Amino acid sequence: MAKLLIIDDDAHLRESLAEVLELEGFECSQAGTAHSGIEAAKKVDPDVVIMDIQLPDSSGFQICQTLRKRSRQTILIMMTGRFLSSEEKKQGFELGADEYITKPFDLAELSIRIKQLLSRRTPGG
Repeated sequence: MAKLLIIDDDAHLRESLAEVLELEGFECSQAGTAHSGIEAAKKVDPDVVIMDIQLPDSSGFQICQTLRKRSRQTILIMMTGRFLSSEEKKQGFELGADEYITKPFDLAELSIRIKQLLSRRTPGG
């Protein structure tokens, strides 16, 4: 069972995501801030991290950079509620993001994307 960590300051969205993704067979952990998300990642060692780009205490870009330094294998998915310029997307990819999703998004589509990304991972890297 793949472990997911959801980092978003919107508790309702975080809980809804976790609920749906757990039904899809994922084990979900949650964090409401960048700081608590990074701490949770150290404890949980998630396979996938889904993070909001705009958090009260930091940015998803910062989390992405920190988590990518810890692991090349963790799949990092950035969530945003606004249009991102190509420069912002480029920055995220350069920092290690694997995917972007724009809110609102279809939960079934997100689940499929996660499964596809997990299936492409190389073992032991």
